[in-house]
Amino acid sequence: MIPRLDPPSLRFLPRGLAAAVLACTLVTGGCATMQAPKWPWSTAAPADAEQGDAAGERKDDADVISSDELGSGQDFGFEYFKGENVRKRWMKMTGRGPNEQVARGAMAEADALFKGGDYKGAMPKYQTVIDRWPDTTLEEDARWQLAECLFFTDQYPKAEDACDELVKKFANTKYLDRIAQRQFMIAQYWTALDEKHHYPTIVPNVTDRSRPLFDTRGRAMKAFDHVRINDPRGPLADDSLMAQANAHFLEREWLDADYFYGLLRSEYPDSDFLLQAHLLGLQSKLQAYQGAGYEGGVLDEAEILADQVLVQFPDQLAREEEMRVEKTRAEIAARQAERHWKRAEFYAKGRHYSAARVYYALIARDYPKTQLAQAARDRYTLIADRQDVSDDPFPMLSRVLNPDSLKEAELDAMAEAEEQAAIARGPAGDEPPRY
Repeated sequence: MIPRLDPPSLRFLPRGLAAAVLACTLVTGGCATMQAPKWPWSTAAPADAEQGDAAGERKDDADVISSDELGSGQDFGFEYFKGENVRKRWMKMTGRGPNEQVARGAMAEADALFKGGDYKGAMPKYQTVIDRWPDTTLEEDARWQLAECLFFTDQYPKAEDACDELVKKFANTKYLDRIAQRQFMIAQYWTALDEKHHYPTIVPNVTDRSRPLFDTRGRAMKAFDHVRINDPRGPLADDSLMAQANAHFLEREWLDADYFYGLLRSEYPDSDFLLQAHLLGLQSKLQAYQGAGYEGGVLDEAEILADQVLVQFPDQLAREEEMRVEKTRAEIAARQAERHWKRAEFYAKGRHYSAARVYYALIARDYPKTQLAQAARDRYTLIADRQDVSDDPFPMLSRVLNPDSLKEAELDAMAEAEEQAAIARGPAGDEPPRY
């Protein structure tokens, strides 16, 4: 009851002070409008519930031990309005909150249906276990069994999602190995289907529940990623990487294939696929190179990888594979020489002979067995004494306004001459110039 306040007693108080006194009286005395309402489905009032617990008369629906029920307060931030939290509050209000006995009963019924082969009938029972006893080992078991039901009813997209949700909820789940096996099998199945039928990416699938709605091949690659990310040190982690790289290689997606082969080489040096990752990665890099007019970093990486294969696997390479690697090295050298030749010709055409001589010398020194080596020597001899064209259109004006530029140009010319002489001498350093 709200204590009765005598209005005359507040008459002579200031208005603000009177309001404060009235508010304090309401808070200390209690107000029915400020208390939480009693829902029709509530089993008992808090006081009655305590008495019922003491007498041993508490109902099953109220026998709850859950982290959700033990919260000291409510969070009214963004988390409060998330869909999952809203759903949990609604289930509590409607009498379907956490309950261990109900969950265990549903688990027993679901397991019986699962053993009898009624996977479709077991799925709602397992979902009941997940809803009624969350954040427990019982939920972990129910989530795995639900994923198995989806798998055995050929609902592979939902099964793969259920496996991924289980790992997100229970990172160290005891089903990790079996989850990786299921996701790997699903990814292999989708990859084989796409290789056979070549499904369009944006055309929806509304007839086959064993395939995703869109982009079957993309979902397969994502499933391979889940195998490796969920269990990075598991027995199928390197298998998933190799399968993913091979799928890109067969589709002639060279950069993607090169990335995954490189990831396998760096992350799993003890893998059984290490040699294949080197050989196929070498071919991927070579195929990804687009010509002398484009960026050549991938060609430099291929040159290093080819040398690494011969050094790292001398006993594992068959004679055929060794000859193929040697042929690949020769092809890489020819393409590198072509890149230097294009640059040298560009500078020679612009009468920047110092830069052209550098690239001609590099061809003759680093790639002497290529067809362009002798042509580079001839061109070097032809322009050996030619002077570069001046980049200064007004040399007399520059002498007056910027006399230091002459010193800088002289130093640059000396540095270029020393560099050309060093390249021409070759690696030994004491041989006379050949050009």
